[in-house]
This record gives sequence, C-alpha cells and structure tokens, in this order.
Amino acid sequence: MNSKILLGVIASVFVFAFINVAHAQPLEDVNAIPFESESSEISVKLIWNHDDGISHYEIGCVSCFPNLSEQTTHDKIILHNITAFANGNALLYIIAYDKDDIISAKQIVVKLY
Repeated sequence: MNSKILLGVIASVFVFAFINVAHAQPLEDVNAIPFESESSEISVKLIWNHDDGISHYEIGCVSCFPNLSEQTTHDKIILHNITAFANGNALLYIIAYDKDDIISAKQIVVKLY
C-alpha cells in the first residue's frame, strides 16, 4: 500500500474517532433554587452536570458573612445560612477539581430578595 494512502487512512480514522467523542463541559448547566428553611434562614440548592473526570467539587458563598465553603463528590448540594449583598444578590461559586487541578469554575448569582 502506498505510504501516502496509508497516512491518509490513519489520519481519517483519528479525525473520525475524535469527532464522535462528546464530553460535557463540567459545570455547563448549574441550577440554583433558593428556599427558606424552618428557621427562616435562606438556603440554596445547587444542582449541576457531573463529569466522570472530576474527583471533587468545592462550593462556596462569597456574599455570606463569614464566607463558607464545602466540598462534595456529588452533583448537588444544599448551602444553608446564605446571605446576600445589599442589592439582594448572593454570590456563590462551584470549582471542579481533578485531584488538585482546577478543571472548571463557575460563579452563580442568586436573587434572594
């Protein structure tokens, strides 16, 4: 077989293989659902798309005083005692890790009042 043809076939196989592989981007879809708990404190349930390449997530609240941060290996979490800035918006974040390397990060603004 001609070496140019062989290289063309190999290149076509690699291109075809990579085109058919679809990976969801970590944290592409994040849903934030605020609700009041029994003690009248605001809680927020966060749900996001999970990626098998992620070892764990760090989820936190920047607008909370004091700031809070939690870790999980799941694709959802409920954060309690959420406080907002003066404009009524809470600023949350999710960071996706593969071991110690940051893979993706997302800020979430939630209108609390």
